[in-house]
Amino acid sequence: MSLIDIDATPFLGLLPPRVAEELLGLSVLVKYSNGQLIHTRGELKPGLSIVHSGAAHVGVNGIDGTFVTAAALGQGECFGEFTLFTDLPRTHDVSSIGETQIYQISKSKFDSLYEREASISRALLKTTLTRTHILLETLDALRRLPILERTAKTLLTMSYTLGRADSLIIKQIDLAYSLGVTRVSLAKALKQLASIELIEIGYGRINFLDRDALARWVQQHCGISD
Repeated sequence: MSLIDIDATPFLGLLPPRVAEELLGLSVLVKYSNGQLIHTRGELKPGLSIVHSGAAHVGVNGIDGTFVTAAALGQGECFGEFTLFTDLPRTHDVSSIGETQIYQISKSKFDSLYEREASISRALLKTTLTRTHILLETLDALRRLPILERTAKTLLTMSYTLGRADSLIIKQIDLAYSLGVTRVSLAKALKQLASIELIEIGYGRINFLDRDALARWVQQHCGISD
């Protein structure tokens, strides 16, 4: 499996419909306004969160006000799963992108269903391993690729975690920090990708004009083999 043909099925879509319905029945649906904080880095309270609508922005806020993006998660994606099985604190800040609704499931209610439904364990395992694969691909891009290729590969990855979304809502400065480049360098790379009609640059938004073409470009230029 390569990055361009990765199975982007979200966690909720990996569950049998009956189990997904029962899991959501144990949760509380919480509404968040655009940019509202959902979880804070360092929190110890365990629980599973599942995106119902909108999206979640996962990253780390720096002391200088910068935000380093780790992922953008779309409908059906989950986060906080490691807090259910470890005593470790949350590693990232999570905020909403646009008007967002999140299913919040406490550890006690999750455990009661987890113990009798093996499909949850399999879904979480596949979700976790897929994210590990994406993480390794991202680290490879950061260490090995020039800025243009690094930018294209990162955008493609984010589109997958957003459920193959047609657009990504993100500030260029945040994306630049995540890629470890200057805003000027990122802007130049984005303009190059726009010039070959792979993306369209909007205000606080990047639109994917042809995601399949972007995937082929990444495969050709980033050393990805089938």
